[in-house]
Amino acid sequence: MGAQRPDVRTSMIQRRYWAVTLLPLMLCSATPVFPETPLQEEVIRGIDQADHDRETNLPGYTVTEIYTIRNSHFETPATATVEATYLRGEGKKYKVLSRSGPSVLQGRIMDRLLQEQAAMSRGRAREQALVTSANYEMKLRGEETIDGTQCEVLELIPKRKSSHLLKGRLWVEAASKTSVRIEGKPPTSPSFFSGRPNIVREYKRIDGFALAQHSRAVSSGLFLGQTQVDIEYRDYHMIKGQ
Repeated sequence: MGAQRPDVRTSMIQRRYWAVTLLPLMLCSATPVFPETPLQEEVIRGIDQADHDRETNLPGYTVTEIYTIRNSHFETPATATVEATYLRGEGKKYKVLSRSGPSVLQGRIMDRLLQEQAAMSRGRAREQALVTSANYEMKLRGEETIDGTQCEVLELIPKRKSSHLLKGRLWVEAASKTSVRIEGKPPTSPSFFSGRPNIVREYKRIDGFALAQHSRAVSSGLFLGQTQVDIEYRDYHMIKGQ
């Protein structure tokens, strides 16, 4: 057999070079490694402490939740006004005050959403849904100002696949480390949505605790169309000492 042509040998050498060069980079990129810095560690400790303070020191509250569900297959939205009561150690209970709109959206999404939120608000399920370093890898990404509040921005990567966790970003108040905004997609689809919705939640400090003010989830599916769920939280009343 004759010797290989120079261009063939060159091509083989190039392929081997790129395989040796790119493979380690591809393997590294598959598992993000977040270098620890003193500032990042301090911010994460602050987030964990703020969450611990809320879970330990917030006895409970009542709040009016306004639900609006829109779907591209229906001209009118489904709406509901719900009274929610949260008690530490017991979770949330819901009382529907009024509702209107397509029964399909009420049954398929509204009722299942309330059931899942109630289940998620207590016990081990609640612990596994908290935005803490126990449930997320966190990477400090910088600072931003939201509505006049100086915030630190962190990238979030769930430590396990759960529809109650989000892969995305978290904004916390720089001074208190309490949540201001979270945005992302769950690693797996919630049972009442088609696909993995994009979720945005906004928070406000009330009596020193970060409590939800507005939540929006948007999901699209081939057959179910686009669905958008908005929840507005009004009239918090804190329950004193249990």
